[in-house]
Amino acid sequence: MSRRRIRRPKEQEDIYKSLTDSNEFGIFATYKDVFMLAGAVGFMEKKRKEFTGSAEGIPWNVFTLETDETIINAIALAETEDITILNDDNEKFDEKMKIFEEYAAGGLEIINNKIMENPKLALNTYFDFIMSMKNEVNDKDRNLKGIADMLSF
Repeated sequence: MSRRRIRRPKEQEDIYKSLTDSNEFGIFATYKDVFMLAGAVGFMEKKRKEFTGSAEGIPWNVFTLETDETIINAIALAETEDITILNDDNEKFDEKMKIFEEYAAGGLEIINNKIMENPKLALNTYFDFIMSMKNEVNDKDRNLKGIADMLSF
């Protein structure tokens, strides 16, 4: 089954470029890495942003089944509370990807504001940001342990 490319907002193209620019202060290797972190941050911060205009999509085949798709599925399941979101058909794939794409769009704004506030300190700021997120996660609806509890029958 061929999967569509993963969308990201056209107006956020410069942020993706700056976060992956190894000649400057970019701290990520790929757009996929930025996208995955942004989706998780958007979900944890409850910031989902709809968008219409897309930049060039990220090919689905660069995502890892064991990690990336698991996170996308967990967030889609927590968002919808509908186990059928995990069905392996194009309609459900599009639905869960739309959820994650919108969380990534919201999360990217948070990441950019926090990490790139002072680009020379981006790596240190990123580490501090991740550690603060780890300490703040205690709302069961936004906690991956809560998602795991939902999945255990």
